Parts: sequence; structure tokens; C-alpha cells
Amino acid sequence: AVPRGGLFDSYSPMEPIMEMDSLAVADLLLRRLEGLRLAPYQDIAGLWTIGCGNRCLADGSPVTAATAPITEDAAVALLTGTVAALRVKLRALVHVPLSACQEGAVLSWQYNVGTSAAASSTLLRLLNAGRFDGASAQFAVWNKIRDPHTGRLVVSQGLVNRREIERAAFLGRLPSPLS
Repeated sequence: AVPRGGLFDSYSPMEPIMEMDSLAVADLLLRRLEGLRLAPYQDIAGLWTIGCGNRCLADGSPVTAATAPITEDAAVALLTGTVAALRVKLRALVHVPLSACQEGAVLSWQYNVGTSAAASSTLLRLLNAGRFDGASAQFAVWNKIRDPHTGRLVVSQGLVNRREIERAAFLGRLPSPLS
């Protein structure tokens, strides 16, 4: 369940994303998909995160169990700064025009999988070939985590759900309600 209040009240799930820019689309998706935690926590893959799923702080240092809690304003600033930096990297990798929805969805995915993985992905290869249907189908491929106990890749229902939401945004629509 997504926490409600404060940070999560700024967008309506029915807000028309066609009028938003890609940073706003990514922000909307990430706030809803990642949730908000002000103290460090381990995600389902065992990685230390804070705020809206950030693995690093604004100064670039990694989040650890000893990281001090942050404020909601700091979490928002951290998310905004991270996504803006990711968009610069993404735009260097993508050679075709994207709508705000497409770029925002890809940013949400890139935020989750990392720029290195995104750069070598079939999703980006198909996107750059102008094969948008094929690229949208590739979101579903990215549904696994490395189990921190066994080291094996396993399907995560949370990632299955997330990729469906990102694909829908890529196609210009958000599921309702987005939660």
C-alpha cells in the first residue's frame, strides 16, 4: 500500500499526464511506485534506500543502516535531483523523439534498473530503432530481483506490477487508481 498524505497528495491519479513534462511524469510514477520512507530501509532486494527509493544521498554517498533520517522536503529534493540527472543521461542514450509519457516511463524504469543496465538493454535498442511497440513490451522483461539469500534471480510480483504501470504510462495512460 502507498502511504497517503503530504508528498502523495500533490497529484491526482486521474491527472492528465499528456499535459505534463517527462520529469513530472517520472516524479508522479516514482512517488507512487516507490513510496516514501524518511529513515533508511532495505528494499526487497536487500539494498539500503531512503526517501522515494534513493540508494545514494545528495552528496553521492551511499545509503546505509547508519544514514540519518531525512525530511520529506529532503526526500522530494533528492528524488527531483536524481531524476533530472538521469534524464540527462537518458537523452544521451536515446536517439528518437519521445513524448513526455514515454520519456517519463523510461525514466521511472531507468531509476529502478540503473543507467548501465538501461544503456545495454533491448528496450533502448528497440526504442532507438523506432519500434515503440516492441520497446513497450520490454518493460515486462525487467521483473526480477536477485534474492539476497540465494543470489538467484527471481520474479518479483512488485516488479511485475510496476512494469505494467510503467508500460501503461509509456503508452500514454496511467491505470486508475495508481497505487
